[in-house]
Amino acid sequence: MLIGRKLRACMTTWVFVLSACAVPVVQPDPTVDGPPTGGVDDEGSDRGGESISGTIPVGSIVKTTTAVNFRRGPSTSYSILDVLPNGATATVVEQYPQTGFYHLKWNDVTGWSSGAYLVVVSKPTTPPPPSGGDTTPPFSKPAKPWTCTGSYATSPTTSSTYSITAFGCWVDASGVRHGDSGDNCIPGCLSQAKSTGLCPSSDSGKSCEERVTWYVADAGRFGCLARVKVTNPKNGKAVIAVALDYGPACWVERKVSRGVLDASGRINR
Repeated sequence: MLIGRKLRACMTTWVFVLSACAVPVVQPDPTVDGPPTGGVDDEGSDRGGESISGTIPVGSIVKTTTAVNFRRGPSTSYSILDVLPNGATATVVEQYPQTGFYHLKWNDVTGWSSGAYLVVVSKPTTPPPPSGGDTTPPFSKPAKPWTCTGSYATSPTTSSTYSITAFGCWVDASGVRHGDSGDNCIPGCLSQAKSTGLCPSSDSGKSCEERVTWYVADAGRFGCLARVKVTNPKNGKAVIAVALDYGPACWVERKVSRGVLDASGRINR
């Protein structure tokens, strides 16, 4: 990626946002296809008394308790990719659910299924090893007063308040793909994204960014693939994004004398 950005005039934060810049929650894309016929009910009550909720470690194996829809996104408004049969097993690729749906990998395809019809079979004994880049576990770095003297910052700020810029390749709510003339769309954490199953091994950098869509840079601060919660206190909306790249450049942060969160266009819009 290129880590020099045009600074945007809005403020956000890792935990709280002090700004009028709208940061959306994850919303379904009702215009992306429509739920096709032939699926099953993912909101019914026949759950056999078992279900999952809350965070599930990446790499965990889950099993369906009945036939369940495997959707393109985390709600029933997204189209159905397939139907997971009763007893099918899949791998968790994101630890945080979205609206009760879990991001899974099944038969080399990633999609979302309702946790109401899943149970955990096993959890990894250790986190998947990184394959390069920052090896610091997510959120383990101590916060420090803002400073940026190298290529990019390497610590969260104690204020937890950041300006926001935009970069990369992403997909909007209508399914339209967007590029970035100032970025090569090859994220610095691409190998980790592939090794953990977040993106298929066949993905290019552009394909991986478009697939994830809700991402930020700042892996130097938080660690590759850390989940970063970005919240706007003016409207209470928030999104959990994946730290998929490094940056922005220190010269960008020095212009505002504070941390800068480099986010996908889907977040910074």
